[in-house]
Amino acid sequence: MAKNKEFKFIKGAYCAGAPADICYYTDVDYWSVQEFLWEFDYLVNYVNPSVIRIHINSVGGSVIEGMSVFSKIMDCKIRTECINDALAASMGSIIWAAGDELFMKDYALLMIHNPFCDANGEKQYNQATEAFTQQLKTIYVKRFGLSEEEVENIMNGKEGEDGTFLTAAQALEKGFVDAEHIIETPKAVKDQIQAALKNTKDIGQIKAIYGLVAPTLPSTTINEQNITSNSNTMDKTEITVFAALFGLTGEKATVESISAKINELKAKAEKAEAIQKALDEKTAQLATANAELTGAKTSISNLTADLTKAKGALKVYQEAEAKAQEDKINALVDKAIKDCKISKDDREDYVKMAQSDFALAERILAKIPARDNLGQIISQANQDTAKDGLQTEEQKVQAKVEDVVGKDFKFKTLD
Repeated sequence: MAKNKEFKFIKGAYCAGAPADICYYTDVDYWSVQEFLWEFDYLVNYVNPSVIRIHINSVGGSVIEGMSVFSKIMDCKIRTECINDALAASMGSIIWAAGDELFMKDYALLMIHNPFCDANGEKQYNQATEAFTQQLKTIYVKRFGLSEEEVENIMNGKEGEDGTFLTAAQALEKGFVDAEHIIETPKAVKDQIQAALKNTKDIGQIKAIYGLVAPTLPSTTINEQNITSNSNTMDKTEITVFAALFGLTGEKATVESISAKINELKAKAEKAEAIQKALDEKTAQLATANAELTGAKTSISNLTADLTKAKGALKVYQEAEAKAQEDKINALVDKAIKDCKISKDDREDYVKMAQSDFALAERILAKIPARDNLGQIISQANQDTAKDGLQTEEQKVQAKVEDVVGKDFKFKTLD
């Protein structure tokens, strides 16, 4: 197995029938592409490995030069694996998409956007960029089986943003990478990188962060347990990686200091998990309380509706009762008028009396004789008066005597 240190892109040992690694850890421009293509052809034509693993960490660059790399990988007769070691942005994402199989580190980013012309630091779009956009869109659609609308939305990005950044999890969700092709890295490494990347979408800052680790990161998964034991289980490459991640330099870049940092991160992670658990419990309690509050509000609403209905029914009953009482009073007074017990002029007074005390008004009107009875009384009185007028003087004297001595008094005779 040979190892040639003169190569810029080919890394590690290589031989026929074994995997070979080549890294594209730079911008996509004319000179880098020419060197990469020469070394790639060397592997294909002179080494003939079993598989060529293309490791990518690039912010992209020229569409024309990038398409040369894409075509070279696509046309390769040897099986290819493209691995996103850190960042595959812009044309870097197109180069990554060229592999027969695609892999992505769990902390890596995929960035897809619309191509543009850089004119004195300002983005410009013209007929050429429109053609490039359609070309790249076609690649994404055919390579990943997405619809044109889905690709357009990803390339356009949200309003005010240049395209879309995708984490490994998001790339999996969108269909850019399979779950078994996401390469797991030590949790401490992943957490440290993601913390550094948090809240930034500036491509320059992202490039600088990944630049600390990507050139020295091994292509295989590192066993986290081996990092925390002793110096015999951590090689120089690993020490360099973690020292760069934790900002340790000089004498501080030791296995002990790295292990201490990792343990500190673990403690923080455990504390964060405890806080998250407590937060989840409080959230669940709040959800329960909100559900109970909603139920109480519903009950109050139902009771309010029932009360409104009851008030409405009571009002109807009261109005009906008042109407019945009014009809009863009118009937009593109108009958008294009809029977000539009272005159129409007295109606209002008797109505008020009945409204105040119906029973009293009813008793008073009952004692007033009706028109027919009054006529009989007057007729009898007239007859008595006429009878008195027909009596003779003798009858009047006799009546007076009878009043004194009684009706059956008789004088005694001498017989």
